[in-house]
Amino acid sequence: MKILVGFFALTIGLLFLAGYCESKKDPYEEGMHFDYLIECENGFVYKILEHRRGTIQVLNSDGTPLKCGEKIY
Repeated sequence: MKILVGFFALTIGLLFLAGYCESKKDPYEEGMHFDYLIECENGFVYKILEHRRGTIQVLNSDGTPLKCGEKIY
């Protein structure tokens, strides 16, 4: 029983650690994130949602598309 409780505690601890590390990551950094993917295609940045929920083009605050290699403003 102690082993089972220890396993659940370890699993929950690892989930909290993964969530903390994900929160410190730049949300528009190219690559895999916890529940979405940032991809650079044809010179623009796209956010691809998991489970076939769709693709969103990332826009700057003035409505212009975010280009690859640039920071969002």
